[in-house]
Amino acid sequence: MRKALFSQVLLTLLLLAVLGTALPAQASPEPGRLQVTGTAVVTASPDIAYITLGVETQDPSAHLAAQANAEIMARVLAALAELGLTKKEVSTSGYNIYGSTQVINRGSDREETVTTYYVQNRINITTQDLDNLGEIIDRAVKAGANQVQGIRFDVQDKQALQLEALRLAVRQGRAKAEAMAEAAGLVLGDLLTMNESYSTYAPMVTAVAYRADAAVGTAINPGDVEVSATVQMEFAF
Repeated sequence: MRKALFSQVLLTLLLLAVLGTALPAQASPEPGRLQVTGTAVVTASPDIAYITLGVETQDPSAHLAAQANAEIMARVLAALAELGLTKKEVSTSGYNIYGSTQVINRGSDREETVTTYYVQNRINITTQDLDNLGEIIDRAVKAGANQVQGIRFDVQDKQALQLEALRLAVRQGRAKAEAMAEAAGLVLGDLLTMNESYSTYAPMVTAVAYRADAAVGTAINPGDVEVSATVQMEFAF
């Protein structure tokens, strides 16, 4: 009797062992995920300006158009040098010669094909003297520059602005996650992933018609430079 009872107990234990190994362990439920976006914008006054201006001449002779252009540009560069701008601050950004052909008196016995050659010479000016931008442009125009393509402002070292914007964006992202979790009756868990990106807005004064005989000097009022940061954050709950 005892032997039969012992055998039955042993068989039961073996069966439980087999079932225990055959059944998979109960998987832990996957934690919920909460995704938020944090953004921030930091502004600063610009400390550097980039000016693009140039000289355009035209003539039926490509040689004469180029010669006239060189003479005017020499006067422009001399005027900029008188203001204290160095060769490092003034550089050539483009030089182009092209011809445009027109047919005049078409259909008559005086029909004629005329070609006019254009020479464009552009320079870039980089300066930290933001208070005298108007004078720089006025001097260049009076010396013969007839193209002012724009003025762009910027901050030389944007790293500090980027880091500050990033800190604010992360704080905003966490605050949004905490508010959402609280409203939904959840407990906010660990930060699982986080990605960041940046963008910069630098104000630009568009090209306008400057005149060499203008009685009033050109006034330039730069706006602020904006650096924005965006973070994508994912929390567990």
